[in-house]
Amino acid sequence: MKPVVQTALVLHQEIADGTRLDELDTLVQVEQVSAALKELGWNVVPLAAGLDLAAILDSIRSINPACVFNLVESLGGEGRLIHFIPALLQAYGIPFTGCSGDAVYLSSHKLLAKALMSQRGIATPPDFSAASPTPTNSSLGQAAADAQGQWIVKSVWEHASFGLDDGCVVDSIAAAQKRIAESTRRHGGEWFAEEFIAGREFNISVLQQDGQPRILPMAEMTFVDYPADKPKIVGYAAKWEPEAPEFHATCREFPVLSGELFNALQQDVLACWEAFGLSGYARVDFRVDEAGKPWVLEVNANPCIAADAGFIAAAQRTGIAHEQVVEHIVQAALPKSRREQH
Repeated sequence: MKPVVQTALVLHQEIADGTRLDELDTLVQVEQVSAALKELGWNVVPLAAGLDLAAILDSIRSINPACVFNLVESLGGEGRLIHFIPALLQAYGIPFTGCSGDAVYLSSHKLLAKALMSQRGIATPPDFSAASPTPTNSSLGQAAADAQGQWIVKSVWEHASFGLDDGCVVDSIAAAQKRIAESTRRHGGEWFAEEFIAGREFNISVLQQDGQPRILPMAEMTFVDYPADKPKIVGYAAKWEPEAPEFHATCREFPVLSGELFNALQQDVLACWEAFGLSGYARVDFRVDEAGKPWVLEVNANPCIAADAGFIAAAQRTGIAHEQVVEHIVQAALPKSRREQH
C-alpha cells in the first residue's frame, strides 16, 4: 500500500503591481519552500492571502492541509497586519509553521518588543517616538535621556530595512524628531528613534529541533571600505538593490567569538526566545558596543528563509541544508501524530 501523501499549503501575501523589492522576495521563498516540501514528499498547494480573512479560511478548509507553511509578511501591503494570519490559523486549530499570533504581534511591534525586553532585563537601546518624545530605557540612566548622540529612525511595524538609508542616522534628538516627521509624511505608518549603537552587528538565527531552540552559528555583518562619514548600517539598498555600492560592501562573516561575548549573545537569544514565546524558527539582531556589551535591536519571528538568506547561510555552516531547514520547521509545527508520518 502506498503511503498517504499529505498536503502542505504554502501561504503568502498577495503581491500587487508596484510591490517593493523586499515583498517580491516572498515569491522566491514560496518557490523554494514549495520545491523543498515536494522533495520531502508533500503535495504542495500555494495560496495568496488578502484582507478577506473569511475567504482565506474558506480556501484553507477546502484544501484541508495537514500543515500551513506561513510565509505571510503583510496583508494589504500593511506590515502591522502580519499577525492576523497566525492568529486566524491558531483560532481554528489549523497547524502552521513558525510563531503564534501573539509572538508575531509582540515582536513585530518594535516599541512593544523593546518594552517587553526591558521588562525582562534584556538590554535594548533607548528609544522615543512622536507620541512619547522622551527617550526611554532606564538601563542607561538619566544621561541617555539628555544625550545628544546618534539616533537611528525606524518604522515601528515594517521590517526588511524599509525606510533605512544614510539619512536615518542623525546626530541629535531634535534631528531625530524631524526625521520621524519626514518619514511619516513620506512613507506613512508609525516611526520611532532608537539610540544608534556604534559597533559590531550580529544576526543570530534559531531553529527548533526536537522541541528545543538550537542557536545556529552567529553571523556578523561587516562594512567593507565604508567612508568615514557613512553610517554603518544594513539599509534598504544594502539588502535589496544589487546596483547599489552598499549591496556589495556589506558582507556576512561567521567569526570565532570570545567566550564572554559568545555567552552573552547566547544568553540574550534564549531569553528572547522565552520572553516572546517563539517557536519553529526566528532571528535576533544585535549591536555590540565598544565595551563589548550586546544590545538587542529586533526579534524577527518570521525571518527570510530564501536560499541566499542569512538564516540558511547559518544553517549550512552546521551542515543543515535548505531542505532540512524546511523539514525541521514543519516538524515543529505538526502535532505528534502527524510528525510520525513524516
